[in-house]
Amino acid sequence: MTGSRRKAREVALQALYWSESSGDPVQQTLHAMALRAGLTDEAAEFAHALGRETWTRKDELDGLVEGISRNWALERISRIDRILLWMALTEMLAFDNIPVKVSMNEAIELARRYSVEKAPTFINGILDALVRQKGILAEAAD
Repeated sequence: MTGSRRKAREVALQALYWSESSGDPVQQTLHAMALRAGLTDEAAEFAHALGRETWTRKDELDGLVEGISRNWALERISRIDRILLWMALTEMLAFDNIPVKVSMNEAIELARRYSVEKAPTFINGILDALVRQKGILAEAAD
């Protein structure tokens, strides 16, 4: 069984992608994918929490991304990259125990694995701009 948070993030990413694509309930998809991945209880709990919170916030997060991504309408951002942005932003805004830089680095690493060659740079740029604009780093330091 695997207990890593990176594996839990992969499960959340896959579940969110599946639910966004198919319309299946995210809670059910998270449960099934966490079981299939053999996550430890702690990692499964993190995957569920991240997936549920991200799903709940996705419209708000799209608004943040759309507001910062010049010359890139949301429709032009691939589904996988949007979900990676959603997840990183959710961690930054809702998970106080995860440093902002860790959330950014994890999103970039997942983009390297699951998206196209230019995605890590794009995701880093959007997240960095949002962190600076929204003062997320300053808030996290308080």
